[in-house]
Order: sequence, then structure tokens, then C-alpha cells
Amino acid sequence: MRRSTTPLVLIGLTFGLVIYFSINSSQKKVEQKTLLSIEKSSIGSKEDPEARARFEFRRLRNPQTGKIPRNIRTKELEFAKSLPTRDAFDSIKNDRNRVLFKHPAWTSRGPVNVGGRTRALAHDVTNENILIAGGVSGGLWRSTDGGGSWTKTTNPSQLHTITAIAQDTRSGKTSTWYASTGEFSGSAAFHSGTFFQGDGIYKSTDGGNTWSALPNTVSDTPGILDSPFDYTFRVITDASNSASDIVYAATFGGIYRSNDGGNSWVRGLGDFSNEAPQFTDIVITSNGILYATMSEATLSGNAGPKGLYRSTDGTTWNEITAAGWPSTYRRIVIGIAPSNENIVYFVGETPGSGLNDHSFWKYTYLSGDGSGAGGTWEDRSANLPAEGDPVGDFDTQGSYDLLVNVHPSDENTVFIGGTNLYRSTDGFATGNNTKWVGGYSPANDISQYANHHPDQHSLIFSPSNPNGMYSAHDGGLSKTNNNMADSIAWIPLNNGYITSQFYTLAIDQTSSGSNKIYGGMQDNGTYFTNSTSSSTPWNNVFSGDGSFCAIQNGGNTALLSVQEGKVFMGTIQSSGNIGPFVRVDPDGGSGYLFITPFILDPNDSNIMYLAVDDRVWRNSDLSGIPLNFDQDPTSINWFELTNSAVSGESVTALGVSDSPPNRLYYGTGSGQVFRLDNAHIGNPIRTDIWTGKNLPVDSYINCIAVNPVNADEALLVFSNYAIISIFQTDNGGDSWTPASGNLEENPDGSGNGPAVLWVDMLSGAGSSLFFAATSTGLYSTTNLNGSATVWTQEGASTIGNVIVDMVKARAVDGLVVTATHGNGVYSNIFATNVKAGDSALPETFVLHQNYPNPFNPSTTIAFFLARDSQTSIKVFNIQGKKITTLLNEHRKSGPHTIIWDGKDQNGREVASGIYYYRLETPFNIATQKMTLLR
Repeated sequence: MRRSTTPLVLIGLTFGLVIYFSINSSQKKVEQKTLLSIEKSSIGSKEDPEARARFEFRRLRNPQTGKIPRNIRTKELEFAKSLPTRDAFDSIKNDRNRVLFKHPAWTSRGPVNVGGRTRALAHDVTNENILIAGGVSGGLWRSTDGGGSWTKTTNPSQLHTITAIAQDTRSGKTSTWYASTGEFSGSAAFHSGTFFQGDGIYKSTDGGNTWSALPNTVSDTPGILDSPFDYTFRVITDASNSASDIVYAATFGGIYRSNDGGNSWVRGLGDFSNEAPQFTDIVITSNGILYATMSEATLSGNAGPKGLYRSTDGTTWNEITAAGWPSTYRRIVIGIAPSNENIVYFVGETPGSGLNDHSFWKYTYLSGDGSGAGGTWEDRSANLPAEGDPVGDFDTQGSYDLLVNVHPSDENTVFIGGTNLYRSTDGFATGNNTKWVGGYSPANDISQYANHHPDQHSLIFSPSNPNGMYSAHDGGLSKTNNNMADSIAWIPLNNGYITSQFYTLAIDQTSSGSNKIYGGMQDNGTYFTNSTSSSTPWNNVFSGDGSFCAIQNGGNTALLSVQEGKVFMGTIQSSGNIGPFVRVDPDGGSGYLFITPFILDPNDSNIMYLAVDDRVWRNSDLSGIPLNFDQDPTSINWFELTNSAVSGESVTALGVSDSPPNRLYYGTGSGQVFRLDNAHIGNPIRTDIWTGKNLPVDSYINCIAVNPVNADEALLVFSNYAIISIFQTDNGGDSWTPASGNLEENPDGSGNGPAVLWVDMLSGAGSSLFFAATSTGLYSTTNLNGSATVWTQEGASTIGNVIVDMVKARAVDGLVVTATHGNGVYSNIFATNVKAGDSALPETFVLHQNYPNPFNPSTTIAFFLARDSQTSIKVFNIQGKKITTLLNEHRKSGPHTIIWDGKDQNGREVASGIYYYRLETPFNIATQKMTLLR
């Protein structure tokens, strides 16, 4: 459990461009706007400064505990290994062995040119063209051509939350690399960032081509923060010691040292308790001198180990904190001057001190242990950049983005990064020699520095050219060949570094063969592609934090939104830019979610429903709003559905029927769900379809999917951990049946099953294919069979276990597109093989693999009978001795399930081990193996 008196505000800032093109009309040049507006990304607003953290927390927290389970990321990945997978090109069949959908391979759609948040970046000392980078949800990537192309080296099933990288640079040891995991959000109020939780340090012994976790850094308990290696800020090696494989890690709570290549660890500084420092850092000189910091900020708010330290051996540490150092400080990072390693710079967040709550100090080592008279300190905080609003001040957004690096050949040239990147040529001794060289544009208008991105996380210098520099930020990677230029020319390196973090996507739902995709991304705005090739760059069409988007029927008009409910509509151009455009969210709307849902009526896409605080608003005719470039909210054709209001709640999900039309389902962040019939006219009275229906309470409804051919059938998604995630109704909500099946570890939803974030369905002639987007990948099923539903992983070797935020399906041609939070977009086409009028006669006898497997205490066995028959299921131990008879009766043809509770014929619990279960009829016999783990 984490607490703090100073919640961290994580502001991932990004922005968009305003692009114009000119056309000649009647001999007159007319300026035509095509992008919408300049909009920076945000983690919140003045009314709710932690909106992003609140959004993520509410979606994922365990409703029973009010917390997100610690280490759930590792546990859910382990659980996912027990789920069935579907190989590419396998046909999807029903229980009668009839092919329902042809199943080709999943393909990446990119974006090849858009990277996601990146904290880790390093050169290989044996070849500077070899780069290794790591995204906080995109995994590890390797380039052999200086960033011209990239290959992903994290296995699809491994943890992807990379925060730092280090190479053993000693001769004969250079094939050894270390990578840390776990991005600490610092938001004690909401414990957000579950998807970015870590679990240990990874090691590679083949030059970064493959990775495996160091066992002593991996935790085994999901319920608590039980290992300092759950969050690691930096990992470094000691190249000065030829005798031992020394590795240091700056983790949550302290500084740890290993002298055997990470096999064992000893804490040198800090603590691991509620009084442990939240933030730490460590750096090392070429001859093994270490500097470290520990924040004053702790979980409890009470004083604990803190300060600035120096050590000559990593075992004995001497505090060197300056007299006059601020009494309150959070994350402090360190930069050593390579050309004079006695000079060390410290910069960080110091609430209430320094300039704009940040401080910058220069330390010079003189003698002895470096404390007292052994070192001198200069407070240069007053010279930090302060260019004013909107984005000109040095700002680390609550310790979220923070770095300091010193030029390799000049001890006075210092780079510091927060939202922006700045360079001082006098070590910030004055404010007169500072240049704004990255992040936002120095124009200070929320536009972007060319080929760079806000939110700085790492800098490295070229070994062969001290003026060559590589930058890691919230937009991926950039490099420059001259870091001393007045205006730095950056070169983007997101050349197949596919680590972008999508929230949403939109496809043209009615046009067969259309390749148009819009996608809203965290920090990177909204992008567009009209190509099936993953090597085709996507086009940036909107800024801010990309949110819900939609394409109207026919594919000519798009609606795009940014955080907190600002929505624009415009004509789609060939590039994906929309113009002319207009802002369409309603005048008078307020209380929007950070990522606000809206939906278009599938029968009439000029009808729009928008979640506004505790109710739904309807626009009855979007085409009536003139595309006049107005960027203010509008009242045209909007109607507030006051009868939909749910006092004190937030509407979080919307679903609209296709056939029959005009039925609107909507849900709230506390688990209520309602139905509006004839939602397209008037102010219909809502129907309560959750009270007394045994749905989870105080739980977040993230998605509602309505069957396009049957308005009475809908799927309800609760995204929280530790509850049943998916429910189905086939009677308009009069009753609900659990449908998440084997996605739950336990029947009541508890355990380590994934968070389900979205569902959609692809309807063919006489069949449906259901998809579930989850925190451990994409799953599908053709048969919703209550708690016995079997979901199968899609794209195990392509999509893998990366977080999938959204999935969209198009019935007219079988297109399915997924949006991942860390590895871009994937698509597939599922061609139906079922024709209307096909015989429905049973064709085969099937005994399915039990689930879960391994199991404890119980497991479900599903089977299909080709004909009515006497049927038995018996369980045997590994020696062939019968343990129990689960079934011995006459059963009709069709699908069946039965549960074994792990007990023998006399009701006694059997021991852990391998067991066999045999299904037998007069016509067939089948056997499967299962494992019980007590």
C-alpha cells in the first residue's frame, strides 16, 4: 500500500500541428485549415489535476479492496500461459467441427513512425550503431543501424515495462546487458499505472537479443508491494572492477548492489517500508566512484532515509547533502561531467523551494569522503529556465519527466529535461547562456519542436562524436548530429520502433475493403492510416491525448476527440486530415471523463450520443452543424437527456443497437446499467437493468457491445480486477449471465485473471465470433456458454500478451482491428465459411481441455456429443487408478460441461499431481490430462 502527502501529478504533454494548404478559386488564394487546433496533452485540469490517474485507477481497482493488486501484471501474465491459443491459419470451428471463420495471421499496421513513452536507451560499446531502447509498455528493441530500423527482442509473453538499460562494458563481458522494469507513477492518491508495474530486472548474455528475468529480483506475491525491484529507476554496472560482476540498481526504497551479475543483492542505502524513499537515483564515474540520491518523499509522509550520498565502493556511503538543501524534495537525478568527474550536477523537484518548485545544484569534489569541506556546493536554481506560460518554464510534472546530462567534452555544457529539453553552456551559472532545444517549440505556443517531443526521459551521447546525441521521450526516439547548434536539427528514429500506446481506434464500419483507421494515443494525439502495409507512415491529424474517434457511414466524415470531451468533426481528406471542420461537443457540457466516450448510431451516423458527467446528451443531426472552423462548443441539435441522469455517478460506456434500431444501453463507473428505448427522439424514460441482476457492485463499466443483428443481445464489460469481467444478456437486460469463463482464475472473478477492457462481435450468416480485448492480449470465442465459456488467445506470437485497449469488428468483410497500449495496431480478416441454410447436424465427438489448468481447487471439463447416448466421465491418477466418477448418465447430443472439485469418490481432497479424465460413450472414447496444484 502506498500513501503520500504529496500526490504526483503525471502530465504527459504532447501537442499537434496546425497545417494549412492553399487552393485557387476564382483567381483568389484561399487558406484552408485541415488540422483542428493546437492542443497539448494533459493528465488533468484545474478542476481535477489527477484526471488521468483517476481514470486509470477507477477502471482497474479491485472494488473489494479499493486498490489495484500489486504485481498483478506479473501474475496475470503467468495466468495467461494457462489459456488456450489459436495458431495462424487455423480455421475457427464450432463444436460440431464445422468451419465458421477462416483465420489468417494477424498483421501489424504500425504506426511505423510513432514511438511511445521511452525511458531506456543505450549504445553498445563495441559498435555504436547498435542501440537498445525500451518503452514503458512496449518492451525492449534493438537496432543495428543506428536507429534506421528496429527489432523487438522482448518475448511477446514477457513483461514489457522497461525503465532503464545498462551494458557490462568490460572487455570480454560486453554481451551482458541488464534492463530494469516498473515505472513508478508516484500517484499515492490513486495508485495508477498498473499496466506499468514492474517485477524485477532482466538480463541478456547475447548482446540484447534475448532476455530472462533475474530470479532474485522477481516477486511472488500479488497483493502487496513486496519487492524493491517492483519499481526500478536506474541500473548501472561498474566497469572499473575486473574481479566481480558488479551491478547497482536504484529502486523504490533504496540503492542495491550485486557483485555476482544480479544473482544476489544487498541493500546499501535506504529502507523498504512505508518510510522508504519513493524516488532514488545512482550514477558512477569511470573509476567506480558512486553518487546516489534518495527522496525526502515517502509513502507514509513520515521521515525516512533520505539525502545525497557518495561512495568509493558501493558498500560504505557518506552523506554529502548540502547545507541549505531544500527540506522537501521528491525525485532528484544526477549528472557527472565526463571531462571532469569531480563535477556533479543535481536537479529535481523541490516543492516550495528553488524556482517554480525545482532546484539545480552544482557539486565539486575536493578531497576525502566528499562531505563537509571535502566538497563545495553552488545553488544555481534561480537560473533554471522560466519562459512563462503556457509551456516555457522548467517543469517535471511532479517528477514524471526529469534528466540531467553533461556534454562529454565540456563540463559546463549541461542538458536538463522536464517537459522541454534545455542546454546551458555555463552550467546554469547564469540564465544568459541557456537555449531551449527540444520538447515544445521555443515559440511557446504548444507547438512541437521539429522532430522532437515533450517529456524528456533519457539522453546519451555518440561515442565517436561528442556533439552527436540521442534523446528518449514520450514520442519515442530522436537524434541530432550537432547538439551545440543554436537550433538543434533533430532526426526522428521511430523507424519501426512500434511502441505507441493507443487508447482508442475507429474504422469505417460500412465500407467493405476500406483501410481507413484513426487511432487515439496517450500523449501523441490522433493518427490516421489508409494502408495495410506496416511500413507506411501514419499521419498526425490531431493533438492532445487522443481519445474516442469515429468514422461516419460511407467513410467521408470523421469525429475526433481529445481528453475531457472536446470533439471535432470534419471532412476526411486523402491524408486523413479533416477539413473543413468544426467543434461539435455541446455548449453547457461539463464533468467529462479524462477519456470521454461517445458513439454514433449505426443506422444513422448523424445521430451521436455523448457521455456528459452523470447523463447522456444526444445530437439528433450532426450534418446540421456547419463546418465553419468554429472551435467553441455548439448548441446546434443537442438535447440533454435529463431522464438518463444517474445522480452522483459518471456515464462511462455507451452501446447502440442496429437491428432493431434506436435502443441505447449505457453504464456507469459504479456498475449501474440502463436502457433507453427509442433513444433517438424525445426524452425517453430509462429502464433499470442492473438492480437485482447479480452484477458486480461499485465496479467500472468500460464497454457495452450490442449484437448488430439482435438488439436484445448485449455484452457488458467490467474492467476492474478481481471481479467477473463479462456479462451477457439475450433479453434486453432483463437478466445477465457471466460470460468471461476461463478468463477468470476463479468462478467469482477473484485471482489473477486479466482486466477485460473491451469486447466486440463479428456476425456471420448463422454464427458470431466474439472478441475480448484484455490486459494480457486479445481473445476470441464462438460460443458464449455462461461461466463455461472458453476464450482462446489470438495472435500469441504477434500481438502476444501486450495490453489491448480496444477491438473493432466490421461485419461486411470480416475486418477486425485491435489497438494495443504499447505495440501499435494489428488487424485480421475473418472470412465467414457459414452459409445460411447450412445443416446444423452434429458432426463430431469432442473432449476439450479442462480449464483452468493447472487448477485449484476446481476445474471445468467441457465436451460435445455427436448423438444422444449413455455417457460417463471418470478421473484416474497417474498410476491408472480410478479416483472418481464425475458423470454416468444418458446425455443428449450437443455441448455439455461438468466440474471436478478435486475430491475422490468419498469426498476427500486428492493430492497435487497429474490426473487423467476419460469421456466414454458406446460410440467413442477420449482422454485428456490435467494438473492439480494445491
